[in-house]
This record gives sequence, structure tokens and C-alpha cells, in this order.
Amino acid sequence: MTAQVESAIPFLVIFVMVVVGTDLRFADFQRVRRYPVLVPGIVFGQWILLVLMAGLVGWLLDLPPGITGGAILFAAAPVAALSGYYAKLAGGDLALAVTVAAMSNLLAAVVTPIAASLGFWCFLRSDQTMALPVLKVALQTVIGLLLPLLAGMLLRHHATNWITRWRGPLQGVGAIAIVVIVSLVIVDQFAAVRAQFDQLFGASLLFTLAMLASGFLAVRLLARSDEDRRALLWGFPARNVAIATLAATSVRGQMAVATFIAILFATQVSLLLPLALWLGFRSRQKHRPG
Repeated sequence: MTAQVESAIPFLVIFVMVVVGTDLRFADFQRVRRYPVLVPGIVFGQWILLVLMAGLVGWLLDLPPGITGGAILFAAAPVAALSGYYAKLAGGDLALAVTVAAMSNLLAAVVTPIAASLGFWCFLRSDQTMALPVLKVALQTVIGLLLPLLAGMLLRHHATNWITRWRGPLQGVGAIAIVVIVSLVIVDQFAAVRAQFDQLFGASLLFTLAMLASGFLAVRLLARSDEDRRALLWGFPARNVAIATLAATSVRGQMAVATFIAILFATQVSLLLPLALWLGFRSRQKHRPG
């Protein structure tokens, strides 16, 4: 990864997380009291299941360390704000989806470095080409995630009218920043992407399907209503690509790791968007009178 790309990513990530913070309210965290078991169970269950699944998929398929490392970092990242958009399209409980995303991002400053380091230690410790500096990743999650997230929430709290007026454009610019992060990595590593596209895409598709399968199983066991299930499903595959990419800049062998994360995100969007639309259509058909 070139120095210019590596330097640009942290600034883009901080901007994205400030925008995400403006979409959250302190009431989103208070809402956890309504779901004292469900929300913590889903949030921590995601980290445990997804990191374990990422490592096992890489180990069982004998994937290159860069792909396995990218999958582990992606799994260890918090829930993406995009999960709320998928939940809305699918006809799920948007407030519940936002609550899970808020808790996941708040806890990620501590949990993400721990989950990622455990995944690397369990599944990549014998490979000397991969190493994860835990303290650096922990510092990155505080500076790149927690502080900007809180700044965005405070901005919404003290400038509510302004944020409400510009909410749509802010979300659009935030989405563009995520696309820019992914595009920078793909363009920077275009030769590697072209040479390994079949393997990168195949692993991305398989990992996405595995994340979805674990999500379907978990929400079936933990959530009671279909509306809750359609809200909670998306946090499993839709992880925070900005934080995962930022963490990848600290990993030895970062080029392969960041490249896989970028391809994984692009694969997920093309798969999850039509799935959310289909589930939303089914929900409307089910509840249509007559």
C-alpha cells in the first residue's frame, strides 16, 4: 500500500465515523434497557461467531494468510451503520438495528483489538508473514472510531436542527467516503486484484454466505418476532469496513489484507442489497390485507 493511500485512510475513517455519530442519539444506548438480554447477546455473539467462522473458513479452505487475516479483521470490526439501511429495506425494527449498531461501535474500542488479536493468535500464529500490533490497533479504534463517534453524537445533540436539515447530504457524503476508501485500496492494488480476482471473489462470497447463515441461526434462536429478526440479521455480515481497513494498515502483509477487505465489502453490497429488498417485499406481501 502506497504511503499516500495509507495516510489518507485514517482521515477518511474519522470523517465517516463523525457522520455515523450524527445519526446516533444517547437514547439509542438507553434503549438497551428494553432488550437487556437480546442486544448484548447479539452484539457479543456476533464477535464470537464471526471471528471463529473467519478463522475456520480460512483454515478449512487453506486460504492465503492475507485473505484469512482480512476476514478476521472484518469480523472483529463493529456493526456498520449500513446495517440500519438494510434493516429498513427488509422491513425490520429500525430502532433495534440502530441500538445494536450503537452498542457495537461503542464497545469496539475495547473489543475489536481483543477479538482480532485472538483470531490472529488462534489461526495465524504459525505464519510469520502476518502480525497484528494489538496496542496500535487499540489506539486506532479509539482515535478512528470512539472519539469521532462521540464527536458526531455531541454535534447532533448541540446542533439538532442543523443536523436534521443536512442529514441526507451528510449520510450521502459519508457513503461516498466509504466508497473512496474501498476504491483507493482496489486501485492501489489493481494488479493484485486482477491476478487473484477469482480467489478473492470466491472467498468473499463464501465468507458472506457463512456470515449470513450464522446470522439467520442466531436471530432465529434469540429473537421472537419476524420484525426483530429482519432488523438483527444484517449486523452479522455488514461490518464496519472503514475500521477494518484502518486496522489493516497496521498488519504485516497489509496489502493482501486490505485488498481482501475491499473486495469483501463490494461483494457484500451486491448480495445484501437485493436480499434486503426481497425480504422487505415478502414482509409487505405477508401483511397485505386480503
